[in-house]
Amino acid sequence: MRFTPELPFDGGRLKPLQSEDTAALFALYQQPELPGQKPLQDESQIGRLIDLSVQMAATQRGIMWAIESDGEVCGILSGFDWQASQLRIMLRADGLPVLSDEHRAAAIKAAVDFLIEKYHLRNFGYQWVSGQNESIPGLLGTLGFERCAVLRDAWRTGDREFADIHQFHFISTAEKPQPKKLGDDDNPGQNLDRDVNHGGTH
Repeated sequence: MRFTPELPFDGGRLKPLQSEDTAALFALYQQPELPGQKPLQDESQIGRLIDLSVQMAATQRGIMWAIESDGEVCGILSGFDWQASQLRIMLRADGLPVLSDEHRAAAIKAAVDFLIEKYHLRNFGYQWVSGQNESIPGLLGTLGFERCAVLRDAWRTGDREFADIHQFHFISTAEKPQPKKLGDDDNPGQNLDRDVNHGGTH
């Protein structure tokens, strides 16, 4: 069963991490976008990442998509710290230099729209680490995210070096699903509070 769906966006698509993309994903991690992140040394690490992405999505602990643009994998969109009971999740998109701001924004929006509709998530966070692409904060603003906090020296970039994490949040205003009583969508006879027409008068 596939727990992470493909999501199209203008100029590309989000798709689940798959074994046939191992070489492309390994190449992605050879040019890390996050400051201080070390390149992967072994392609087998991608296999473990793919397995973990399936487990995370199946248990609603996280979700990961490959960002594909013009037929090439050029980024990963990650949802982590998924707290299903509190309807919130933290996002981050990591990409190669060829990943345009337009495609990054479209990918984030596609993921947010899906998570709102499928899982009714309301609170979306995004972490931008000082040293990443400077255009990302502005891009997030176009999607409705606002900078709400700065975590000082919260991202390790070396043995004694650290960078700040800037946290952005977006609160969905989509209408929340309304709770229903047992039987609202079933046979009226199962709901004792409903009038049932038995086809005759009494």
